[in-house]
Amino acid sequence: MKPVNALPGRGRLLEIAAHIVATEGAGALTVRRLARDLGTSTMSLYSHFAGKDELIEATADEFVIRFADALRAVPVTGDALDDFVRMSNRYRSISLENRDLYRVALASGRLSLASNTPRGIRDLFEYCVVAVGRCVAEGSLTVADPRDGLMVFWTAVHGQVGLEMERVFPSPK
Repeated sequence: MKPVNALPGRGRLLEIAAHIVATEGAGALTVRRLARDLGTSTMSLYSHFAGKDELIEATADEFVIRFADALRAVPVTGDALDDFVRMSNRYRSISLENRDLYRVALASGRLSLASNTPRGIRDLFEYCVVAVGRCVAEGSLTVADPRDGLMVFWTAVHGQVGLEMERVFPSPK
């Protein structure tokens, strides 16, 4: 009987699943394929995920969790604009560090601001609105509505990430 490898940590397993989806499409991901790639049994995966759809949702949620944790981990100091710039830089870096997870989360709708996904992106957006509001209050940004101002910045950073991922835009140094 062929030995079965132990599953890697959940985060690594989801990274592997995300890589398959991001590079070959959702149709290429099956529990059987993932088990084969990991050198484990399908039963070991089914003990964690009911099936492919749940696996893709978990993969998208993994990015959302990392993304929210990364932005919230930026320290709040007495310089609101510097804090906000560091948050924007962290948005970019966490997305580029987790390219495949980011792509799956984006394609899955888990990064939607239109609805509050299970992992709370809308709550994270509101957290960032407060950061822009601090900049307005200290006079370092002039926008009538911090929410509208954040939408402009959020869109710009998201666009930069997309262009860098497609190697259309050089990464800033």
